[in-house]
Amino acid sequence: MADTRKIFVILDPTTMNQPSLVMGETIAKDAVASGASDTALHIYACIAESAVRKPAGMDEKVARKEEQSRIESWVGRLASHSRSLGIEVDTEVEIHPNWREAITEAVGRQSCMLAIKNMTDHSRLTRRIRETSDWRLVRNAGCPLLLVKSYARRKIKTILVAVKYEPGTDAYEAANDRLLETGRMIANNLDAKLHVVAAYQGEHYPDRQRFADRCGLPRNQVKAGHGKPADVHRSQRPGGGGGSRGYRQGWPARWLKPRWSSTDRLIDNLYCNILVLPTKN
Repeated sequence: MADTRKIFVILDPTTMNQPSLVMGETIAKDAVASGASDTALHIYACIAESAVRKPAGMDEKVARKEEQSRIESWVGRLASHSRSLGIEVDTEVEIHPNWREAITEAVGRQSCMLAIKNMTDHSRLTRRIRETSDWRLVRNAGCPLLLVKSYARRKIKTILVAVKYEPGTDAYEAANDRLLETGRMIANNLDAKLHVVAAYQGEHYPDRQRFADRCGLPRNQVKAGHGKPADVHRSQRPGGGGGSRGYRQGWPARWLKPRWSSTDRLIDNLYCNILVLPTKN
């Protein structure tokens, strides 16, 4: 069972900037301010064994121990700042031969209500030939996953929920209901406007009024576009027009199936934070 008070923050040990931690602190502070005083952070860092510093002549075990201590000290300093904000924090540091696998396993061990990770841009070729950490988490994380591209604190104006339009399919209907419920909750909590977009292919154009009624929204907050999901979601911005400010400041919530062709394009082509909800078995 998920720990409804714990947020799992995945650090990037290759950079000084940690958008995932800033976002985690922001969410935790907001939760504490709203009365959920037991909200906590689990701050996690993992480095690959191949990245361990090994000065000439130093024993491998000693080098590994010193590297572990160095990373723990860095994570400890970050955790101290989080604690100064009144947030309960615990930390975890690993050295692992496969850091992508280690991150996914660590998220599973903690059973948190939310995992947060910096979102990394990759070329299309890279995503074709290598399973990235973003993709592995999208496919295997058992909790909601927030992929963060920008950590600047902004007023969230728009929540964009991307649904799968597949009339008469119970599995998609159930997933859409869950997405809409989550989108409404986030929009209400942030005093933001909820928009819904669906991509369709072939000749199955959604009846816009029925689609709006199904979503419980005015027609001008519901849109559908013909084409691949990533292309439609990028072009169908609330308010129309390219580069809508409200869209960039929103959180698209997307139910993603394990198919690289849609997922990688969404991750790399959308300049916004993306909330991924896991499917239910």
